[in-house]
Amino acid sequence: MKTPLGKLTSLMAVLILGTLLFAPMRFGSEDYLYAHPRSVRMNPGDSYPLSYRLESDVPQKVSYATTNESVAIVNENGVVTGVGPGSASIRLNAENGARATVQIQVAGFTTSTLTLNTDSITMEKGQITGLKAIFNDKADNTLVRWHSDNESIARVDAVGRVSGIGGGDTRVTVTSADGLTASADVHVHVAGNAMRISPELVTVGAGTYLRLGTRYIPGDTTDAVTHWSSSDDSVLRVQSDGTLYAVSEGEAILGAFSRDGLTASTIVTVDRPAADFEISPAAATIERGSKLSLQPRFFDADGNVDEGSSDHYITWTSSDPSVATVEDGTVTAVASGTARISASADGKIASCVITVQVLVEEVRLNLSELYVLREQTVMPIQLKAEVFPADADNTRLVWSADNDLVATVNQRGIVSLTGGYGTATVTARNESGAEAKFVVNVVAELPEGVEYPGSR
Repeated sequence: MKTPLGKLTSLMAVLILGTLLFAPMRFGSEDYLYAHPRSVRMNPGDSYPLSYRLESDVPQKVSYATTNESVAIVNENGVVTGVGPGSASIRLNAENGARATVQIQVAGFTTSTLTLNTDSITMEKGQITGLKAIFNDKADNTLVRWHSDNESIARVDAVGRVSGIGGGDTRVTVTSADGLTASADVHVHVAGNAMRISPELVTVGAGTYLRLGTRYIPGDTTDAVTHWSSSDDSVLRVQSDGTLYAVSEGEAILGAFSRDGLTASTIVTVDRPAADFEISPAAATIERGSKLSLQPRFFDADGNVDEGSSDHYITWTSSDPSVATVEDGTVTAVASGTARISASADGKIASCVITVQVLVEEVRLNLSELYVLREQTVMPIQLKAEVFPADADNTRLVWSADNDLVATVNQRGIVSLTGGYGTATVTARNESGAEAKFVVNVVAELPEGVEYPGSR
């Protein structure tokens, strides 16, 4: 067993040996390498020189290396060049082991072109297909927004999936964050179960031209007529667009044939034409939302009402459906304005001028009644009025007071108290007859429970 002195001597020897062994490492740890800048953001093709500061007692060479040559490269002088979008690190290594790192971020290429994988789609109702946005190679920002012009026909989601909703044609457009756009036409096909000619079982006077159409089941069928026929061209001739011409008195069967194989037919009766035709009234003014039935009349050559022609088909049209619409002679007032309703029968045209007006239906005041002490009558009262609907043609109000000894009112709704005791009623009236009233009571003492407002 070693003595305590021997143990102490062995411990000191170990410490001295350790100091000698680790002295080089301790020397190396005193080297510090600082890179400038610590991070760089650049575009492809750009170059940027890096710099460094080395704290060391020994001159050393510093080398450079990149972690991703597809993003950035660096030469022996520390010049970094951007190659492609992404992130990379440039590592600086001193000969004696000191290190530093520079983070490199290379932006993508500018978005210069945007196209779609197709410029048109034909699909069935209920089907889902897709559109793909295509950018120029290595484009940086590929965020897009999708839009359908008519979502009742086709909808498109955030990733370009197109869903067929109803029959018809629409356009889907994609827009990039940089404002570039591309579009594709979308046709949603809906097969029909049945087709009917419209109108059906018509009677017309000889010499009449009448354009016929078709109705389908379901209503959003995308089928179309490709051919029309008449069973007797001496009675009825029909053009390729469905316009018939009544040649002479008699009956003929009109047929229609569709692209998808549907057929329909109806009987057309050609009668003796009326000598004249009119509708009444020739002019009318109606309120928005109301209806008016126009009365057609046929006349014979002697100017008498021709009851035999009363079943002849009449075509009704409106010059401005945004103001007034017409169906089977019934006019519906839609908005303020003027529209001409025309009726065509037996080759003759009659018309009625419809004026649609919007009247004030209600007037409301901010005050309905007020009690005022006589000594407080020096202050005028400002009334404020609202009319409904606000878009009425004439919203002007006429103001009046029924007792000038108590109060008067000007046309701005300002009520002046004249100092007399009593009651006055102020009326705000529109030319439509709608009105609102305000009652002011000038008293010597306020009724119990009534307080005069300090601010009016």
